[in-house]
Formats: sequence, C-alpha cells, structure tokens
Amino acid sequence: MPAMTKRHWWLGLLGLAAVIVVVVIVVTGGEDPDPTPADPHPESSFRIVSLGDSYISGEGARVYLRGTDEPGGKRNMCHRARTAYSYRLADELGASLTFVACSGAETAEVTNVAQYPRSPEGVYGGRPQIEVLREIEDPDVVLISIGGNDAGFAEIGLQCAVSLADCRRLADRWLRRLDSDVYPALVRTYLAVREAAPGAEVLAMTYPNPIGPQNCNQLIGVAPAEMNFIRDVFVGRLNEIVTAAAAAAGVRSVDLTGSLAGHRFCEARLGETAINFIDVSRTRGTPINVAHLGGLAAGTLHPNKLGHELLGKVVGRQLDELRAGTLPPASEPDPDKKPPPFVPKEIGAPGVPRQFPPNTDCNGTELSVVTPMSAQEHQRQVELTGVRPRSTVCFRTYQGDWDSKQIAADGTVRVPIDVSRPGVASINEILVEDEQGNWKELVVSLAG
Repeated sequence: MPAMTKRHWWLGLLGLAAVIVVVVIVVTGGEDPDPTPADPHPESSFRIVSLGDSYISGEGARVYLRGTDEPGGKRNMCHRARTAYSYRLADELGASLTFVACSGAETAEVTNVAQYPRSPEGVYGGRPQIEVLREIEDPDVVLISIGGNDAGFAEIGLQCAVSLADCRRLADRWLRRLDSDVYPALVRTYLAVREAAPGAEVLAMTYPNPIGPQNCNQLIGVAPAEMNFIRDVFVGRLNEIVTAAAAAAGVRSVDLTGSLAGHRFCEARLGETAINFIDVSRTRGTPINVAHLGGLAAGTLHPNKLGHELLGKVVGRQLDELRAGTLPPASEPDPDKKPPPFVPKEIGAPGVPRQFPPNTDCNGTELSVVTPMSAQEHQRQVELTGVRPRSTVCFRTYQGDWDSKQIAADGTVRVPIDVSRPGVASINEILVEDEQGNWKELVVSLAG
C-alpha cells in the first residue's frame, strides 16, 4: 500500500460531524430497545459496579438497554448493552450489577459532571457516576474503563480520518497530553472511586489494541505509517498511563491490550473480527444525515459481541481470583508518583496527501475529506444531496472499474452500491464534489 494513501478511518469516525457534504442513507426497519433489566440479579449479595466509558458500556452492539439510546434532545446516549462484558460477567456469576458506564464519558463525568441531565427517570446518566457509586451498600468490586476520551480519541480521529495532512505531525502534542493532562486526571478519578467505595476492589481497565502485530491491506486506504503510530505508539503509551495512574491511586489495573489477539484487524477477515469495522447505523432507524452524525459513528472500532466475550475472559479471571481470595494486595496509594518516562518510538515523517484515482471522470486539486459509512444488506443505492449541480460523481465497487454519472440541476443524485458480498468485498467508493467545489470521498460498506 503506498505510503501517500490518505484514506483513514480509525477512531476519527467519532469526529465526522465536520463533513460538509450532506449524504442520506436510508435505513429501514430499526430495532426496539432491549427490554432486559439493567441488573441481571438484583437480589445477589455479590455486587459489581460498572463505571466509565463506551468500552465497558457496550457501545457497538446492535441494540441497547431501554432508555440508553434516546438521541432526541440528547436525553441519553449511554448505549449500555447486555452484550457488554460487565453485564455478561454479572449474569454468569449470578451477581448484582449497578450499570452506570456511559458511552463518551471522560473522567469529569465520573467524578463531578452529569453527562445527560435530561436522562429518562430511573436511567443512569443524569448525575456524575460516582454519586451512584456512593449510594451502593457494600459493593464488592468496581470495574472502571476511563481515559480514552480524555486522551482525545475524537480529535486524533478527526485528524487521521478527515484532515488531508498526515496526522503524525501532531503526535508530540497528543503524547504530551497523556502525561500532562490524562495521567493526573486518572489518578484523581481512581482515588475518588476508591474513597467512594472503601471496601470494594477497584479494577481499572486498559484499552484493547484493535490492530494485529503485522500491517495488511485488508482495510481500505489505511496508511502503514499511521497504523504503526496508532498501534505501536499511541495505544501503548495510553495503556502505560492507565496502568501507572492505577498504581499511584492504589488500585489494580487489568491489562486488556492483547485481549482480542487472533481476532483483530489484520488477523481475521472483516466481518469476523472482534471489533466493528464501519458502523454508523442507528439501532432505530430514520434516514442518516452525515452532516449531523452525532452518535451515528460511535460504534465504529468498538468491540462487538465476540470482542466483549474475549474481554470478559480476561476480566473474569480477575473476578474469580477475587472471589477465591487469591488476588495479591494492591499497592499503597502514592498520588505524587510520576508516570514512567516515555520511551520514544519511531513515529516517522508525515507523508504526502493522496491524489485522485486514475481512470476516472472526476478530477480536482485534492480530495479533502474521507467519510466511512455503512449500508444495510438489502440496500442498493445511496442518495446524495448538497452536491454541486451538474457536476460529475464517480463510483465503483470493491476493486471494480470506475463509473460516473451527472448530477441533477438541483444538486441531488442517487448512486448505485453493491454490499451483497461479505467483508472487505462489500466496500464501495464514491467521489463527489460539494456545492463549494470541495471534493470528498465516501467509503460505504456492509453494516456490522
């Protein structure tokens, strides 16, 4: 894969609200909320509390627990799912679960900020997470996954997925932020959780690495150099910071870095990985307007059902040891302890922007935005609006020949797609010019 290729998706799918072209993908059907109770065994004497962000709430599932997928007025988009490993483990162990984790949470939402003040009655999200923890009588264990959003997942993704420039030019700033901002925020948060539940075991989670040890051309347009940076530099340092902060606060960390081994990108076929590839479909469907994505792309690059099963195996071993009384004692708190020094790894020099593909009827000075999105299995076209009137749109199926058609005078066009083939073979590419003359590339693949 040429190093100049610039079609990135990684965590930047969370930041695609910056896209200007208005693209509508009609999603039919939709699914009702999961009516499963948020606590599988409320009468159990063994009590688990789940705090933190999307990696523990279950973001990336097809359906979510009632009241946690209500985008209207941003009432509550915590996206809690019974497929999440915290829920699965509580159910398997016959334990009570206080399920407070919320997609998108930062450390502030754990300690002192209400993430969704307008949450439905009886649905967690309307208060800081730690307030709920304080009300639980004698919890046995607190599982917490937090820090990724403080580290700037959305900003990093916006630069790597949307910006034309090589995102590694900002690597130093991102890495400095891990030390200067994320580490002290995590220490404060873990200490506050420990104080709020003094008799409970606190287990702080690191983040699973989504990419296998070897680069591949499985993911369309992912530049090897940036893949190296994300996998070998950023995720590694983030997990070092989580582990060090947990030790400074006197709580245990659980290393999930390699928990998805064998099922990561470049290790398994798309559609068979433990992580969602492109996932911008809602659980309840109205037409998707990519100019106002909101939470539409949140499930992308999050563990799916298989992923949570694998994460649960690692966390479950810790819970088994806890119940058996064989966990070694946690370290004593040392809030003034500094994080370990960062050992620089080769980040490499930024590359050059990608050019227009050859042999198309579409040409311009540059392709400025790449937008990944998903379609349903039955879908045969996408409707684009906000397009430059009477311009040309170019499109092709995976590794197929480019075709083109003219845009109507009103700036709308319907583009055929084919997502009938599994995995990477479902990918379609579309080149389109917006009303301001900016060229965009859309990458559409089969949902899930």
